[in-house]
Amino acid sequence: MNKILEIDNVRKSFGGLTALANVSFSVSEGQIKSLIGPNGAGKTTLYNIVTGIHRVTEGAVWFLGDRIDGLKPHVIARKGIARTFQNVELFENMSVIENVMMGCHVRTKAGLFGGAFRLRAAREEGRAIMDQSMELLDFVSLKERAHENSSALPFGLQRYLEIARALATEPKLLLLDEPASGLDPSESQALCDLILKIRESGITVLLVEHNMEVAMEISDEIVVLKYGTNIAEGTPRQIQNNSEVVSAYLGD
Repeated sequence: MNKILEIDNVRKSFGGLTALANVSFSVSEGQIKSLIGPNGAGKTTLYNIVTGIHRVTEGAVWFLGDRIDGLKPHVIARKGIARTFQNVELFENMSVIENVMMGCHVRTKAGLFGGAFRLRAAREEGRAIMDQSMELLDFVSLKERAHENSSALPFGLQRYLEIARALATEPKLLLLDEPASGLDPSESQALCDLILKIRESGITVLLVEHNMEVAMEISDEIVVLKYGTNIAEGTPRQIQNNSEVVSAYLGD
């Protein structure tokens, strides 16, 4: 399989603190790959580097053969990387469908001028965005709640809405940051089904997850971070049987 994302000896320091030290791994097209590790292992820092929020101190990040570390977040999003966050980040004063439409605007062409003067291209694009947003809400089983205020959704459905908004950017790679956090077992199982469905639609998934049942069930491969370095990589079964991984979570 072709590599879609390559993390090449990435190091990130904040002053005297090293958050990541020579982290290297790759994600292949069509994979669901999980990134796990104890709190403070550097998982979210790595996501922030991939999406352009932080710059690397050393090393490089490659996406579909192009080096992307140092690019602005909106440029990386246009290249085809989308993400969700540990804490749900929604536009709470907007409806469910308006939140998804905001994601679609990464790909708009008519621009502010066209929208302001209601040019024909802008009107047609607006209708297309509405249709696409409704299709995505149907994909995550939120179509019937499209016109509700996003803040009125239960927490689990807010997670789904954030995923739908990320999908609206038409990503090739979707980074999910602890999507099962706060979900009960039945909600976690439904989330697993949705992530598998996303992969089936042709989108590669990189998943940061503390819920080991979720990570083990749906991952093709797992990378384990500890104190900013990757200590293991392999299939779920290999990771479960790795003594260094067990030690990282349970102690010696």
